[in-house]
Amino acid sequence: MKKVQVVITILSIIFVGSFVNAQNLSNKLSGQIALQVEDKGQAWYVDPVTEKRAFLGRPDDAFRVMREMGLGISNANLNKIAKKDEADKDLMFAKKMAGRILLQTESKGEAWYVYPKNFKRYYLGRPADAFKVMRELGLGISSSNLNLIPVNDKYAEKYFAKNGSQLFKVIKVIDGDTLNVNINGTSTTLRLIGLDTPESVHPTKPTECFGVEASSKAKSILDGKMVALESDASQDSLDKYGRTLRYVFLEDGTNFNKMMIEQGYGHEYTYNKPYKFQAEFKQAELDAKNKKAGLWADGSCGSSISVPVTTTQNQTASTTTSVYNCSSNTYNCSDFKTQKEAQVVFDYCGGATNDIHALDADGNGDACESLP
Repeated sequence: MKKVQVVITILSIIFVGSFVNAQNLSNKLSGQIALQVEDKGQAWYVDPVTEKRAFLGRPDDAFRVMREMGLGISNANLNKIAKKDEADKDLMFAKKMAGRILLQTESKGEAWYVYPKNFKRYYLGRPADAFKVMRELGLGISSSNLNLIPVNDKYAEKYFAKNGSQLFKVIKVIDGDTLNVNINGTSTTLRLIGLDTPESVHPTKPTECFGVEASSKAKSILDGKMVALESDASQDSLDKYGRTLRYVFLEDGTNFNKMMIEQGYGHEYTYNKPYKFQAEFKQAELDAKNKKAGLWADGSCGSSISVPVTTTQNQTASTTTSVYNCSSNTYNCSDFKTQKEAQVVFDYCGGATNDIHALDADGNGDACESLP
């Protein structure tokens, strides 16, 4: 009987010890960056305030997540914390800030991470810099131990795509290249980079050929779904209408912008300067033309829509329905009312590889840039 009691007592101690370890793990790793060594080194940030972990995903996402969880700090207080290559300053204050992400409110919101091991601050800089700091200072952890730390629901891994990006819910598809997405509780209008689909909802323009099809296709794929977003450092963050410029990726990693082009629901579109996926998108359009997909199909609007036709005196005649002439110099920029109309003809005839009409004077892929 005594042996049984001893065994029960020992098992109770072991169980309680395990429970205490599990209970204290979040506290012990507070403010640390944990790298899941058994699963491709996936990174998590253990928030020292909630002691819950947030999935960091790719560099852009890690940078955004860490900034969203950041604490505003004055320059005076920030200067109390030594940089990684400086001697200790106000060590007591630095220890209070251990593990926090600090944002310089009196400057441009620069972000710093206070490493709990040495109480020094590390500049996060750009997404790539933040990701480097995260990798260099990260602490390896097994999946079983990581699972003992509760997850911050807002930054759970399930809300990230397979490529590691955070997922956002599509609230509404406006047309083939514009949609509304819920970003942290706010409805944000996105304009997709590198893609231009025919108009279907423009307030001052009629519905263009294949606009309804493009809009319907986008709705069938995106309505109510979770998507990943990616910005492009070569492009502005917002367009001239205030819409957020992004690439959209499906949960399986498919580049939606490119998919719409390669299936013939839209054109490759370079607004001002080359972008990250420009070569891929141009090839996708060429492939769609060769396959006669979507708007490029025989008898579809890709081969016969209303365009200005010039007379032999090089004066603009009335707009008529005409097949694009891509074998001789027929159109000039003055024949079009908008840059978009000129771009359609330019792209249809082969873009820079066959600019028979000399619509792209500077060779940057944009036709008749002087037009509105």
